[in-house]
Amino acid sequence: MLRHMISAGILLTLMVAPLPAAKPLKAPDGLLKDLNDSNSGGAILLRETELFIDARLVGSLQGAKRKLNQPVKHKQNPVLVKENPWEEGGPGYGTVHYDPKKKLFRMWYQTWKKKEGVSEGNLCLATSKDGVKWTKPVLNSKTGSNLVSAPTVTGFQCPGIIHDVNDPDPARRYKMLFSCAPDGTSATWMTSAAFSPDGIHWKAVKPFELIPFSDTQICPLWDARNRRYMAFLRFGPPNVRLVARTESHDFLHWSPKVTLIRRTNRDEVQATQFYQMAPLAYAGGYIGLIGAYHNESLKPITPEKPWTDRTDLQLAYSRDGVIWSRVGGGGTVTHTELMTKRDWGPAARASVFLPYGNMKKKDWDWGYLTPYFTPEPIIVGNRIHFYYAGANAKHWWTWTGDPPKLDPNAKPPKKGVGLATLRVDGFVSVEAGPQGGTMTTKTFLFLGDTLTINANAQGGSLAIEALDAKGQPIKGFGLAESIPLTSDAISHKLAWKGHRDLHQLQGRPIQLRFHLKNAKLYSITPGTRHTHYVPSYD
Repeated sequence: MLRHMISAGILLTLMVAPLPAAKPLKAPDGLLKDLNDSNSGGAILLRETELFIDARLVGSLQGAKRKLNQPVKHKQNPVLVKENPWEEGGPGYGTVHYDPKKKLFRMWYQTWKKKEGVSEGNLCLATSKDGVKWTKPVLNSKTGSNLVSAPTVTGFQCPGIIHDVNDPDPARRYKMLFSCAPDGTSATWMTSAAFSPDGIHWKAVKPFELIPFSDTQICPLWDARNRRYMAFLRFGPPNVRLVARTESHDFLHWSPKVTLIRRTNRDEVQATQFYQMAPLAYAGGYIGLIGAYHNESLKPITPEKPWTDRTDLQLAYSRDGVIWSRVGGGGTVTHTELMTKRDWGPAARASVFLPYGNMKKKDWDWGYLTPYFTPEPIIVGNRIHFYYAGANAKHWWTWTGDPPKLDPNAKPPKKGVGLATLRVDGFVSVEAGPQGGTMTTKTFLFLGDTLTINANAQGGSLAIEALDAKGQPIKGFGLAESIPLTSDAISHKLAWKGHRDLHQLQGRPIQLRFHLKNAKLYSITPGTRHTHYVPSYD
């Protein structure tokens, strides 16, 4: 009995005795931060991939430089050529879409009709699984042609097409802007719109009169941030080789044109004009591929002016789709700077993004290039696809001899569609050679636990140190703790010894100093890879 009473007493004592105090839970160092207008310090907020095509994030360069890179032309070029009677004069202006889920390319390209009066085009469709080998599907069982049912408007030509998956009306999922002359005379040249449920059967809107005429391709684009359609086309009237822009909320009511790209002192070197600009939404901004036409002339090409009557592709860049900067050999250049007086010769030659061919009798694209419109980036593997039309004759190819003489027996040039590819994000790199160099960013902040860079350090090295807003090294994230990169990849994860991730750097103003040696840096992207759960505590 006593034994039972003692046991009960011990049990009661254990039940009422206070438990040892629990150790307070604590979040990992640096996980929780305040962020407001008093401590952000006006830092740039990095939310998505940052290119170095402009200097928004570039603070200073020491022994390093920014360099414009050129795409690589495909060895099987041209990948599409004229094969049928209805492809007369083609391939001309074109649009290319890519569906990564279906792994299907679709190309709409213009050809010409043989008719009197105003010029008028056909619209053909080709498809591909790899972007290199193209098939021309039979869309008309009676003729066996790959002609789509283009808008039935006199003078139809210069179409640009987008696939608008968010339009609630299935009949308007594909949208087009095009030029036409409804009454068959030059007095009614204008820009009009058409819709289609499938990109094959098109119906023009009425009235036709929407936008003043543009006699080169009109490229519409959806501005997701501002929820507006925008279109890039020629200046005018009168129709002039300059790049203009207009915008709309419904694809039917368009604002007056504003001119975006005018000739500058750099353009005077080669008497450059702008045939068209094909925009591309990319990494939170917009890339513009410009058909840069040089030194219009009917005279023979001379050795000192090899660019005469020929067209290559140059770049423009915009953060908002409205204010654009031209891109030179070292990245963007402001309009104000381009208007200064200096020797622009070397800079003009270094501003070419995609050059025409070198040898007249060998290269099919020796004479001129015209950019194809790709509204969304076409990325296959680690390469961006660019398509363009080209020919082995200069612009006024029908004029031959010296002095100029119209030759009725001149043979039509060889035309085709070419493919060129560029490393993802590879428009402009920050790079240094064997002597080494550094690039220090402006002060920025990011949210997440990861910073990924696209860089090539194969055969060299790339190390990074993190600095605070005052430029002082951050403890634990200095150059000594950096794990250097020595390989080539589009998604290197920045890492420092002793750190699982970079959450201690997030949510605070920082700078990064990149130490490059035989290395190239193309972009930087913030992200989150881990789960940062902390148990609840008082």
